[in-house]
Amino acid sequence: MNKTAVISGASSGLGYELSKLLCQKYGCRVIGLARRKEKLDVIREELGENFVPFVCDVTKEDDRQNLFDFVTENGIKPDILINNAGILPEFACYTPEKADELRRVMELNFHAHVEMCTLFLPLLLESEHGAIVNVASSAALATLPGTAAYSASKSALLAFTESLSLEYGKSLFVAAVCPGMTATELFSSHEGSNLIDKFAPSAEKTAKKIVRRLRRGREMIVTGADAHLMSILRRFLGRPALKIFAFFFKIVKIPMFTGTFYKKTR
Repeated sequence: MNKTAVISGASSGLGYELSKLLCQKYGCRVIGLARRKEKLDVIREELGENFVPFVCDVTKEDDRQNLFDFVTENGIKPDILINNAGILPEFACYTPEKADELRRVMELNFHAHVEMCTLFLPLLLESEHGAIVNVASSAALATLPGTAAYSASKSALLAFTESLSLEYGKSLFVAAVCPGMTATELFSSHEGSNLIDKFAPSAEKTAKKIVRRLRRGREMIVTGADAHLMSILRRFLGRPALKIFAFFFKIVKIPMFTGTFYKKTR
């Protein structure tokens, strides 16, 4: 490939594995973005000069502008933008008290990615094979209970990505990625996440699938058995499929789902 990629959320999970794969297997130069400098420095030592660490909180306008200035002032010509950074709050019933949390989730999972696309779009259009890859989620395919903020942010990102794909046609390759549950730090802080670590595919395995399908020109990439099941049931059953997912959440004894449903008290 020998291209230059900008990847957010590169210090862990899927972002790290994508960076590693692109650097080591495909000879790409990766500008890896994250808020934690110490983690980026460790990855730089591991991956070598192909990995260019850049401390950046993509929700902050000044950080995004500093990144853009760094790229342009150093004559770097990005070919690929991978918007991967994201946050998954605890599974919980939405209440008025969670309004601030919803805004924070939308800011990172949606608005920051839109701003990154806005900033880098002119540069990517200059590339012979420019590409934008937005990492959404299986929650964008079928809404799950307890994920009002997360599902809303990822659904918005998927819709935005699909619009870009239609609007830019052959001038720019635009793809959406909708992974199911993956063994990453996104879930590790949640109670009962050991079950996910046991049954969910690793970030490394998921990253390999994503890159293979991107190389085949797939504009919609769904990974994981749970994501495929959610997509199929929603497509064929419509809204009743969501009731099935909700029933599953009610009957399984997984701690992270215990606060999912509203219980009226008097």
